[in-house]
Amino acid sequence: MTGAGHGAKLWRRTSLGNMMRELSRSAWLIAAAVLVPLLLFVVFQSGFAAREQRRTIEATSLAKSEAIIAAADGELARTSGALDALATSDTLVKGDVAGAYRRAKMVAALNPSWVSVLLIQASDGTTLFDLRRPLGAGMLAAMPPSVPRRTDLGQITSDGAGCPCVIVERAAPGPLAGGFIVQVLLSTKPFERLLPPRSEYEVSAIVTRDGRFVARSLNQAERVGKPGTAYVLKAVASGKTQGIYRGQTFEGFENYTAFNRSRVSGWSAHVALDTKYIDEPARRFFSSMGAAAILSIALAAILVLFALRQVVQGRRIAERGQQAQKLEALGQLTGGIAHDFNNLLTPIVGALDFLISRSALDERARRIANGALSSAQRAGKLTAQLLAFSRRQKLEIAPVNVPSLLAEIEPMLEQSVGAEHPIEMSIDPAAACVRTDLNQLELALLNLVINARDSAPGGGPIRIETAIEGPDDKQIVVIRVTDQGEGMSPETKRRAIEPFYTTKGQGRGSGLGLAQVFAVMQQSGGSVDIDSGVGRGTTVSMRLPACYEVAAPRARPSEVSGVELKPLRLLLVDDDAAVRTAIARLFEDDRHIVDSVGDGRIALSAIEHCHYDLVIVDFAMPVMDGAEVIRKARVLKPEQRFLMVTGFADSEAVAAACPDTPVLRKPFDSAALLAMVTGIVG
Repeated sequence: MTGAGHGAKLWRRTSLGNMMRELSRSAWLIAAAVLVPLLLFVVFQSGFAAREQRRTIEATSLAKSEAIIAAADGELARTSGALDALATSDTLVKGDVAGAYRRAKMVAALNPSWVSVLLIQASDGTTLFDLRRPLGAGMLAAMPPSVPRRTDLGQITSDGAGCPCVIVERAAPGPLAGGFIVQVLLSTKPFERLLPPRSEYEVSAIVTRDGRFVARSLNQAERVGKPGTAYVLKAVASGKTQGIYRGQTFEGFENYTAFNRSRVSGWSAHVALDTKYIDEPARRFFSSMGAAAILSIALAAILVLFALRQVVQGRRIAERGQQAQKLEALGQLTGGIAHDFNNLLTPIVGALDFLISRSALDERARRIANGALSSAQRAGKLTAQLLAFSRRQKLEIAPVNVPSLLAEIEPMLEQSVGAEHPIEMSIDPAAACVRTDLNQLELALLNLVINARDSAPGGGPIRIETAIEGPDDKQIVVIRVTDQGEGMSPETKRRAIEPFYTTKGQGRGSGLGLAQVFAVMQQSGGSVDIDSGVGRGTTVSMRLPACYEVAAPRARPSEVSGVELKPLRLLLVDDDAAVRTAIARLFEDDRHIVDSVGDGRIALSAIEHCHYDLVIVDFAMPVMDGAEVIRKARVLKPEQRFLMVTGFADSEAVAAACPDTPVLRKPFDSAALLAMVTGIVG
């Protein structure tokens, strides 16, 4: 072989080797280009999933502590309501200690969690009676200085048998200077039952504003009434409404604890998690980040952008979950106090209605009474707004004639906004009928018009118009309320329908108006749209499905209140003495005979042995509720007629309990009550 041939063969062999090496290097580069981003993606996702796992655990724990303290507030609110009724009784005003003792004993019997009731002379601290002892049995000694005084919503005491207890007390009028202090010793058992099982959280507790245990899921008997650990006391002293801290229990359990503080009582709820649920996701997160940095700094920026987007989405989901849990807890608390609130309003409205009807009342006194009655009725509407946004009140869905409703309420709207804001209406005759709750739609319109007035303090017209939209088989009636006011910023528009959110000054709005409108539209199968911008006014559109039925005219109490009823014999059953007195007075003024009882068992005995034209019974009562009274009474006398009066929040529960019994909701005036009775007995 010549030298030229050998050189050519060597060149070909070298070129082939270089090509194979280049192909091999390219294959590794291609594989790296494919695998490194995939590996980075997996590592980053693992790290951020660990962090989101930690945040989810923290959010869930915070929500659990918030639900516990909301329920504890409900327990305290129920005790406070009963104590308020006890502290305002006539026996205390007259200084009748024996009568107050008997009444306290009766109220305590209806509240099984009450350990005792004490009556204390405010001027010198002398204990006049304690239900744990017979009246006058050595109780005239001054209070020991160790007993806490003037607690608002709960301190812990170890005074006497059956304690430690939660103290709740109220000032009461009396014949001597300073009056009395009525004090309830409340068992801690109801609060212990609010705590989650240890299978869910290793340790949980409710503590007072000074860090003493009210209830604890571990070693309750040993720890109740005593201060918490240094970590608990530090969290309580921080003044924060919620948070998460690391600490150690008395038993040596290392933990992270989520807590929430009540703005009402100052108490706080604490739930403890094993540190592994927080620390291990954190360690996985940082390890993943380190591995990702080693694999590829060049690809880190792209993947960080992707991960940040994931984090933002996860945070939004967590925030929406927390907000939903907050609203649920608030709804439960609202439903828990609505019954007591409506019971308090009923005798107020009845008494003012009674005063206004007296011919001997002078003009100045009549104006004062009318003003007070108007305020009480506004309080009743505020309760309706609360129940509407919490969806605890069942709507009475029926066809509503929109043009008739607008014509009927136009004078009221004009009176509400004043001459500076003329009402302009543009009514489309085709937009005639919708299916919703008539009273709630009226309240929604009033709320929107008042909001329109407040958004334009300098005056200007408020326009209400109706229109029909959509195809013939799915038509929508639109009711628009437009103002020429300041308009909303994007942030205000986004939060406008949140309950209790308001841009009005303090004391000028509850923040429930648009929340009530939104709730009513949703429950009626409709929707709400807000079109607004800074400086160009606001238009709020309520959209409801159209209907083609004939809407019956609304029956007003005044239309039937003038009917003369023959004297009736009535039985009134209500556990609230003030409500019984107010209702009985209304009927006795019309020459009816009224028997009043505060216990369903006594009512059944009366029904069995006496004839009554009508039995008026409250729904929510201790021992035996109104529905049970009605069911058992119908076994005794199937022909007996009933009317249920209730301030209970969950109207669906009332309807389900006695679907064929007429219901009148508290608070009500004499016209509404007499109209309902007239409709039943004829």
